[in-house]
Amino acid sequence: MAPNDRRGTVLRLVASVLVLGGAYIGLCAWTSRHVPPDASVGATRIGGMSPAAAAAVERQAATLLATPVVVAVPGTDRTIQVEPGKAGFSVDTEASLDGLTGFSLDPRIVWEKLTGSEQRPLLTRVDDHRLTGYLEQMARSVQVPVVEGSVGFEDGDVRVTLPRAGRVLDIAETKLALRRAFPDAATATAVLKDLEPKVSADRIRSTAEGFAREAVSAPIVLVADGRRAALQPERFATAISFTPDGAGGLKPQYDEAKLADVIAETVKVRTKPARNAHWAFAPGNGRPRIVPSTDGSAVDEQAVTQQVIAAMTSDARTVTIKPTVTRPSFTTSDADRAGVEELVVDFRSPFPPRDTTRTHNLVVATRTIDGTYVPAGGTFSLNGVLGERTTAKGYADGTVIVDGRLTRGTGGGISQVSTTIYNMAYFAGADIIEATPHAFFIPRYPEGREATVFWPTVDNKWRNDTPHGMLLQTWVEDGYVHGRIWSSKTWDVKSVKGPRRDVVPPKTVRDDALKCYPQRPNPGFDVTVTRQWYRPGSSTLVRSEDVHTHYIPENRIICTNPDAKP
Repeated sequence: MAPNDRRGTVLRLVASVLVLGGAYIGLCAWTSRHVPPDASVGATRIGGMSPAAAAAVERQAATLLATPVVVAVPGTDRTIQVEPGKAGFSVDTEASLDGLTGFSLDPRIVWEKLTGSEQRPLLTRVDDHRLTGYLEQMARSVQVPVVEGSVGFEDGDVRVTLPRAGRVLDIAETKLALRRAFPDAATATAVLKDLEPKVSADRIRSTAEGFAREAVSAPIVLVADGRRAALQPERFATAISFTPDGAGGLKPQYDEAKLADVIAETVKVRTKPARNAHWAFAPGNGRPRIVPSTDGSAVDEQAVTQQVIAAMTSDARTVTIKPTVTRPSFTTSDADRAGVEELVVDFRSPFPPRDTTRTHNLVVATRTIDGTYVPAGGTFSLNGVLGERTTAKGYADGTVIVDGRLTRGTGGGISQVSTTIYNMAYFAGADIIEATPHAFFIPRYPEGREATVFWPTVDNKWRNDTPHGMLLQTWVEDGYVHGRIWSSKTWDVKSVKGPRRDVVPPKTVRDDALKCYPQRPNPGFDVTVTRQWYRPGSSTLVRSEDVHTHYIPENRIICTNPDAKP
C-alpha cells in the first residue's frame, strides 16, 4: 500500500475512534442525568427519571413523616397514633439516592443505567432526644399505677385491700419497635413493663389473718388502783397501721401518742405532781423560809404503751399500770445549798400614788415577780417572767412613753418595776446584759440608773454571775415599789454619778389634738454613772464600770383643745 493510502487509513481510523468516543461520552453524559429504568426508592418508582424528577422521593418522605404509625397497646384494644415527623424522625433523601445519578465513564455503570433495575430502601434518621420526650408524653396515657395492698381496721375488725400490679411503657424497647417499623410499616406494638406491688397478695393475707386478727381478737384489760377496765379493740386499733418492711412483707407501726390517749381515757390512775422546793416570805414581807420539796407520782406513758402493744399478741391480754415516783427538779437539799442566807440588796422606788390604774399594774407585776429564784449562773429576764402585759393577766391601761411623748398603753407603768429590778441587780453586782434607759429623764428615778421595758422588743436582762443563788422579793407599799435580793453577800457595790453634760433645755409645744397628755418640762443631758465592786468589808476597788446615758429633753406639752381627753 502506498504511503498516502496508509496515512488516509490511519486518519479514518482516528476519526472513527474520535466519533465513537464522542458518542460514548455523550452517552455517559446522558446517563448521568437519568437513573436505571427499573429503579425505585422505598415505594417510589424513579426508573428513567431525571435527577430533578427524583425529587418525588422528597414528596414520598413528607407523606410518610405526616402519616401516623398506629401503635398497639398490648393487653388492650387501644391504639396510639405516633406521627413520625413530630416524634423526631426524618428522611435522608441524599443518602437514599446516592449513586443512582452522576457522571461515570465506567461502561458497567453506563450499561446498568441503560438496562438495569435497582430497589433501594428509604433511609431515615431519628432525633433520639425528641423521640424519648415524645414517648414519655405517650407513656402517661398507657401507664397503670400499682395498687399497693393494705391491712387496716374498721370498728375493731380487720379490713384488707389486695394489691394489683401496674404497668408502664418501656421507653427503650418501644423506641426500638418504632425504628424497626418506620418507614416500611404503618403499625407497631408498644412494649410495656409490669410493675409489681411491694407486698404480694399472699403476704397481705398472711398479715391480716395472723398478727392483725390476733391483735383485735379481744379487749385488753387495764388494771390500776385495784380497778379493771376493758380497752376495746375498736379503741386501740385506730393506733395501729402497717408499712412495707423492705423484705416483701408488712410490719406494724403504732401511733404511741394516740394509744396513750385512749389508755388514759379508759382507766384513771391517781397521780400527783412533784413540787419543787421554794421560799415563802414571813408575814409583812419578812425573811424567806424554805418550803420543802415533795416527791410526786406519774404514769410512765411510754412504758405502759409498750406493755399494751405486747399484750395485743399475749394470751393474758392484761396490763397492770403502776405509777412511778417522780422527783422534783429543785429539791430541799438544792435550796439548802443555794446560799439564800441574808439580805444583800434592799431598794425602793417612789411613784405617784394618785394614778390608781398605774398602781394596779405595779401590784400585778410585783406579785408575779415575787419569789423568783435566779440560780448561780442563771439569767433573769423581766419580759420572760412577766410575758406580754394583757388584760387577761389583769393589766390595765397606764402611762407609757412613745416617741418622746406620754400616752396610754396596756400595762403602762411597769417601767417603775423595771427600774427597781435594775437597781436590785446593779447593787447585787450582777452582770447587766440588757438595760435601756427612758427616752427622757424622769425625776423620781436615779439619773443614769434606771431601765424601761416594752414587750417584746425592750427587755431588762441580767445574769447572776455570783456563786450563790438569788431570791427576789418585790411588793408595792406606801407609794413605793420595793425590791430585795436575798443571797450570800459577794460584793459591796457603790455607785458614783458624774455631773450632767451637754444640757439641752426643753421646748414648749402646744397640742390641739383631742387625745393629748400634758407634760412637765425637763432638760435633756448626758450623764455617766460608775459602778464600783468591792469585796465585803474591804476598801480595795476590785473593778469598775462606766455607764453612759443620754436623755432627750422632755418638752412642755400644753393641751389647748378644750375637748381633749387623755
